[in-house]
Amino acid sequence: MKKVVVAIDGSETSRAVVDYALYYANREIDVKIVFFHVIEPYKSLWRSVAMKPYEDLMAAVEVSFKRFVEEEMDKIPVDREKMSLVTRLGVPYVEIVRFAEEEEADIIMIGHRSTFTGMERFLVGSVAAKVVAHAPCSVFVHRPRPDKAVVAPIPADF
Repeated sequence: MKKVVVAIDGSETSRAVVDYALYYANREIDVKIVFFHVIEPYKSLWRSVAMKPYEDLMAAVEVSFKRFVEEEMDKIPVDREKMSLVTRLGVPYVEIVRFAEEEEADIIMIGHRSTFTGMERFLVGSVAAKVVAHAPCSVFVHRPRPDKAVVAPIPADF
């Protein structure tokens, strides 16, 4: 069975990656697709301290991303038994690579959505570039077409 890890962040680019993964699942006979989202602790720490513990935050984010994936599944008929969703807390590229290793994934699918310019991109780098550099398997990187606007990820305000 082929195992595919699909890294998602709620952006329009990751929506396109979800669509591609669903078409891929329909083409392949024996495939397991795992949609994978990482919550960055430093971006959500204030929420957990001020409002609710991380467990509640993780559960709420998982529900939100499940809805995100199911919206795409409603458009593209697919065997839902082949699909699952995992949410983790950590540094996105580290967790994506670690999860792919744990799952012995055959491929990682990820979107390329750069909001950085010039020096920022040089200093910070992109999650997709870091995943490609460290992945234990092949990586499919989806680049949005220039004529399509990229929308910011869905907020995780719960």
